Amino acid sequence: MATPEEDVREILDTRREFTTEVDGVEQSYFIANPSGEDIRKADWQYSKIYNRAILDDLLTQSQMIDLLKKQGVISQTYANDIEETRAQLAAEIYKLENLPEGTEDSFREDTALSVAATRDELFRLNQRVNGPMGNTCENIAEDARVEFLTSRIVQNKDGSNFWEDFDAYRNEDNTALAVKARFEVMLWMQGLNSDFLENTPEQQTLREVNQKRVEIALESLKEERESAEEQELPEETEAEVLELPEVTEEGPVEEVTVEAEEAPVAEKTKTKRKGRPKGSKNKKKTAPKPTEES
Repeated sequence: MATPEEDVREILDTRREFTTEVDGVEQSYFIANPSGEDIRKADWQYSKIYNRAILDDLLTQSQMIDLLKKQGVISQTYANDIEETRAQLAAEIYKLENLPEGTEDSFREDTALSVAATRDELFRLNQRVNGPMGNTCENIAEDARVEFLTSRIVQNKDGSNFWEDFDAYRNEDNTALAVKARFEVMLWMQGLNSDFLENTPEQQTLREVNQKRVEIALESLKEERESAEEQELPEETEAEVLELPEVTEEGPVEEVTVEAEEAPVAEKTKTKRKGRPKGSKNKKKTAPKPTEES
């Protein structure tokens, strides 16, 4: 018998996870496969909203297309523009994905930006029709179907339904969470990943080029920092080492010799000799020698 931990792990392995921020904290939610009852009720929701839209005089898809043609929104020129833009996008993607190895990053970047611009142009052309078509009976009913499925297949980590019923989903106070969950379910139904726009060939190429530039910039900054640290280190000074003589009981074995610069010796001043100065007036007179007469 499987343990509760194994049951939870099995549920996590078969569900699709998406995250959104709630009250400043990122929370994880999971999309599980709907049951047969969920699908039947979702189809019933589609039919109910579709019939209500008809009674409210909303246009069907075919009626909206006729109206757009009548107003000139859809024309042969528009159809040609769509086809040409699609062909151009396909050709540029093929070129980007088949660039030879060693192609300069600047050229890869320019090619990726060209693909992104063409994709944006195709999206703009499609929106000329997708916008009005979103207000038709079929699209409004499909939105209701997706909303119902969202209320039934979005789960917590432990496998329990996040919303108790459809009314709980429609009365959700966190509008951002409800919209995010519906968007994730819609992508899941179409077989698209949550980050499909981030994983297009042009976005992958741009990320690779930018990542390479960041690595080069960081490496250059590291080298400059190491060079600056080496220049700031003080120069090593050679210290004079005195070798002391080995001392034994009989006395020192050898004398210590220290080389030192000779200090300048001042000139010796001549000292005066002791005695009287020459020609001194105070010289003592000697008595004359006595004569025979005296």
